[in-house]
Amino acid sequence: MQTVQGKEGAMMSDFERFIKTITSIEDAIQKGAQNGLNQAGTRVMGTAKEKLGTYQPSVGEYPAWQTLKPQTVKRKYLSENGNVKKSGRKYLKKYGSFAPSGTGDDSPLVDTSLLRKAITIDKSQIAQGNVYIGVARGKNGEKKQNKKRKNKKPSDIATYGAVQEYGSAKRNIPPRPYLRPSVVENKEQIAEDIKNGIAEMMASFGQGGFLS
Repeated sequence: MQTVQGKEGAMMSDFERFIKTITSIEDAIQKGAQNGLNQAGTRVMGTAKEKLGTYQPSVGEYPAWQTLKPQTVKRKYLSENGNVKKSGRKYLKKYGSFAPSGTGDDSPLVDTSLLRKAITIDKSQIAQGNVYIGVARGKNGEKKQNKKRKNKKPSDIATYGAVQEYGSAKRNIPPRPYLRPSVVENKEQIAEDIKNGIAEMMASFGQGGFLS
């Protein structure tokens, strides 16, 4: 009778170890997926930041960036008192006017680099399998350069980022998407990041079997 109980006890111990191992594997898969998702989010964020300052081609359903208006290009090269900066004189020498060149010299979506700095990753829901890439809400800390405008309050960088991403018919601003195309461009790599994250975490289960 004692022998039978001993076998039952051993079987229960093996079963408990099996359940514990299965639970550990589930935890490892979840943790690995989160690690991969974090890597993927960081990758997409970096891609979005890199797009700023260079005219972008169309990506999937998202349109290519239209060139800036001449007055927008000119404003980039004017000092606060309205004089042409040294960089502006170089632009004029190179292109003859402030008409958009269609090159990186126009610096589309880059005035103070604040938008690039504000692009961030939100990992607060990573446990639920969600990571968000967007523009952090905050003030850009600068007054409008156009003195003809009555509103001299600092503009909201998140609102500016949204207007550029989706465009504004009311303000005659075409969409220049930089966030959503970054996801599309990294679609395959995102899946690879998650797969690699899980594989790395599962590597610890590669030796000795489930009940070792």
